[in-house]
Amino acid sequence: MKSHRTIGILLAVLVLVLSSCAPRPQTPSPVPTSSPTIAPSATPSPTATPTPLPTPSPTPDLRVYDINPRELLMTKEDLLKDEELKKDKYYLPNRLWIERLTNAKIVSQWTVEKGTEYLAATGRVEGWFVVFKRGSTAVVAPEEIGDNVVLFRTSEGALALLNTYSNCSALDTEFVLVESSFKVGDATVACQQKEMQSGGENRVTFLIEFVNRNVYHRVSGWGWEDEVRPELLEKVATILNQNLMALSLSAKETYEP
Repeated sequence: MKSHRTIGILLAVLVLVLSSCAPRPQTPSPVPTSSPTIAPSATPSPTATPTPLPTPSPTPDLRVYDINPRELLMTKEDLLKDEELKKDKYYLPNRLWIERLTNAKIVSQWTVEKGTEYLAATGRVEGWFVVFKRGSTAVVAPEEIGDNVVLFRTSEGALALLNTYSNCSALDTEFVLVESSFKVGDATVACQQKEMQSGGENRVTFLIEFVNRNVYHRVSGWGWEDEVRPELLEKVATILNQNLMALSLSAKETYEP
């Protein structure tokens, strides 16, 4: 009985030893879960915006007056068109009160350096000057009314005179600009010069300068301060501009003195 018990104990011990030496089952590693592939969302096509057609710029009107400037000079008939000036019977005293102003004469009057610069900057062709004298005192008006007309190759040349070389705009001018709402032609300026007399009253020269395309006009009035009424000179400038507007235009200025 004792040997049977001993054999049983030995068998039990052997079972325990074998069970402890047997490999343990491994815990399976987790299988990586693959991330679902996200299909790219469809990018909506941009709405086609029609390309606006360019708006063509208006073609600038570069036409000019192609004429002898003598024909544009103020005349006695022009002064007779105004009822007030008509009463003062303006007249031309003699042939010295009307003058042709060639480019050569401009250079001699302005000095060679300044005159040559002016001609090159403006494309001046030729000019004329006239002064009419008052023959009556029926209406309060300037003692003298004058006009200086100048023809240029281009409209830019006429504007260059008005803006840089004229009596109203030149740096060395003795004239003072006058604010005015009066406008005629393409551009207009007004200025005046006063000269104090011994009696304390002023003699005044009033100028209205304007350009219409390639033509420049300088309307002048001279006399005692209370006589030189700007509104009368504005009427003269309007008449001269109307004379221009009645003329035909050319693609190019071809007149040669």
